[in-house]
Amino acid sequence: MSPSDPHRQKVTFLEPPSAGGAVPERFAGCSYELYHFPDLANLFPFTQLHRAGVEVAYIDAMLEGMSPTSFRAWIARDDSTHYVLHSVILSKPLDLGVLGSIRALRPEAEVIVHGPEPTRVPEEYLAVDGVKAIRGEVEGALPGYLVEGCLDGFSWRNGTARHEPVGRDVPFDDLPIPDREHPAVARYLRQHRNPKFRTGPYTILLASRGCAFRCNFCVPIAISFARELEASRLGAAKPGVKVGSPARVIEEMTYLHRLGFRSTMFMDDQFLWAKKRTLEICQGVAPLKMEWGCLSRADFLTDEEVVRALADAGCRSVDIGVESLDQGVLDAIEKDLKVADVPVAVANLRRSGIEPKLNIMFGTTPRETEDTIRGTVEALRGMDVDRVMFTIATPFKGTAFYDRAKADGTLLDDTDSINPMGKAVIGYPHLPPQRLEELGRWAYRRFYMRPRIAWRRLKSMRTPGDLFRDAKIAAKVLLRV
Repeated sequence: MSPSDPHRQKVTFLEPPSAGGAVPERFAGCSYELYHFPDLANLFPFTQLHRAGVEVAYIDAMLEGMSPTSFRAWIARDDSTHYVLHSVILSKPLDLGVLGSIRALRPEAEVIVHGPEPTRVPEEYLAVDGVKAIRGEVEGALPGYLVEGCLDGFSWRNGTARHEPVGRDVPFDDLPIPDREHPAVARYLRQHRNPKFRTGPYTILLASRGCAFRCNFCVPIAISFARELEASRLGAAKPGVKVGSPARVIEEMTYLHRLGFRSTMFMDDQFLWAKKRTLEICQGVAPLKMEWGCLSRADFLTDEEVVRALADAGCRSVDIGVESLDQGVLDAIEKDLKVADVPVAVANLRRSGIEPKLNIMFGTTPRETEDTIRGTVEALRGMDVDRVMFTIATPFKGTAFYDRAKADGTLLDDTDSINPMGKAVIGYPHLPPQRLEELGRWAYRRFYMRPRIAWRRLKSMRTPGDLFRDAKIAAKVLLRV
């Protein structure tokens, strides 16, 4: 079809360039990038449309090395009929500017935005003339509109804002395996590396969506958060977990291996669910001899059989959401976790040759004190763990934490200018925001500035490139805290 054909569709998925400074991490949605990796929230619908016969393209402006100026120049000469952008709260100011630029440069093209922030506040995006917003999961709504002409799941403006009924729900096993072979994305995907793994190229995947637990501070990955926010908007309960079958997970890992990927990370909010399923997945992927990692609660790692199966299947790294090593704090945030499970999980992982990384969050509740923070850091120093990330609790809009902090006056900055790595937007009479920030910096110094940590990192490095990558990531972290 020629570009002037009225029936022609060319849909381009966009990852815009940063305006400078920290780069919002779109897939997780609640942090800034330490290293760049694919945005599956775009790759799933990209694959759906391609399979439906729609012409698709993909621009990752970060990997293209585009500046905002060169990106606008590219938009001006591009011939796409539709642009799709995945937006999260940290990227919203940037994205609103990008949407305005596209509408100004290509007024004949349709612009569609999806993600947790367009779900929570679609009207803010509809303020850009001609923009349509998808609420909730994108996979039911976008193909429904572009292939079938159905607007379910969309918000759009026709004089006033219109919010169509919720989009079609797609079971996990009915989702396509994200295409990594299409020329539009294949050129990017082999550039990704993750310093947790010795081999590459590296990519990410999902084996489930959502989390069954009730932590009241939690911001799940952006795909899961969009689901939760749409359910909340409708007054419904938190959506249940969508769990991929072992066969579906093994199929995707086998596909990645065939394409030459040698390391990957399961980015599920919680990878380990039923023990039988976990063991089946591990048995199926073990012959591939890929390096991989996942995210898990500590209490799922107290079963030695499960941990051994993970190790035998190639798992080399597990991120554990611990938040605090004070039981009173964990109970207050409804973590439903016993502190005693954490050292057991760490010991099991170490014995099996898996590197644990613990995620700690300061200030999640008024129960937090300087003593509980210092006690957590000292307990971490006593564990056999070398990787810990410390963040300051940030009440993201749309969470129970935000509602509570706003109601009780502990939310001190209600803007969208947030940085969990170093900026406190909450404060308590006994823990003002400046003190939380100071304690965050102290925690990094106290934990990492030890000979044991430095020696282990040096021993684990195989090439000068490993040292360079570690130094870059350390610099990014320290500059933010």
